[in-house]
Amino acid sequence: MSDSVKLKDIADVLQVSIVTVSNALSGKRGVSEEVRTKIIEKAEQMGYSRAKYKKDSESGLKIGVIVPEKYLHVGISFYWAMYQMVAYRASKKQSFTVFEMLPTEEEKKGELPKILYENSIDGLIIIGWVERSYVQKLVALSNVPVVLLDFYVEGIACDAVMSNNYIGMYKMTRYLVERGHKKIAFVGTIEANENIMDRYFGYRKAMEEADLPLERKWLIEDRDVETGDMEVELPDELPTAFVCNCDLAAGLLYDKLQKAGYSIPKDVSIVGYDNYLFAHPFAEQITTYNVDMEQMAKAAVKILIKKIKGSDRHQGIKYIDSSIVERNSVRRI
Repeated sequence: MSDSVKLKDIADVLQVSIVTVSNALSGKRGVSEEVRTKIIEKAEQMGYSRAKYKKDSESGLKIGVIVPEKYLHVGISFYWAMYQMVAYRASKKQSFTVFEMLPTEEEKKGELPKILYENSIDGLIIIGWVERSYVQKLVALSNVPVVLLDFYVEGIACDAVMSNNYIGMYKMTRYLVERGHKKIAFVGTIEANENIMDRYFGYRKAMEEADLPLERKWLIEDRDVETGDMEVELPDELPTAFVCNCDLAAGLLYDKLQKAGYSIPKDVSIVGYDNYLFAHPFAEQITTYNVDMEQMAKAAVKILIKKIKGSDRHQGIKYIDSSIVERNSVRRI
């Protein structure tokens, strides 16, 4: 590589500005992929050393991460665990994360996170369900790439990485059907968010496919839509099995059944979704669908870094499938 070749030499040959050449070689936004490719190829042909740019573009990125307050309980939160996985995946890319909790009141008022102004972040990952209007405002005003993790918002051109909710819950319901269960209840407040809605339709597909009845008395709510506070009430008539939209709901249901004198799985079976039930006695017993947090975090960080480096490609929703974790919370009938 020759030190005599300058950015101006490359710019003159291709008839572009020096700034365009610099942005293309450093992976910054604002350069089309076609122009970037031409500049990189010409730089290599002319013997220009890109070592400086490779070092700068592959390390030291600052990734902002926000999680809504209603989903965050340090040490026991599914989304806190997911944030830790994002931080780990970012560090594997020689980048680091800046975390901010999004208070419920600030979300309602549409106040943008402080990290957008105070830390000069290069990109932003939002973990957990956030109101559509807030995401819309954030994407429009942030001036940095945004990736949604574990949720998406219809109609907004923002990439998202999600668990395959529909297929995952279909698998869990089929698991119960294949073990002889016909009276299967769904636990989850369907109106709370799209994740629960998609899981409900996965449950519904498996039930209808097996020609099993969908009874209103066995659609059991598990949370307050506004506050997110969770509570589960037992139906007057118990089914043979419950399929729960998340392991936390399954844990609450387990507590209620135990208190009422029922034994799991002798009297009733339970399956969950997440494979994350922190410090609960049911955690070692529950059969559940594993949400692959590591692969989801890895995909989100990879997509965001590509966007930070200049990719304008809109990838839409990337679904991460996984598998059933079989323990002993289901009785074969």
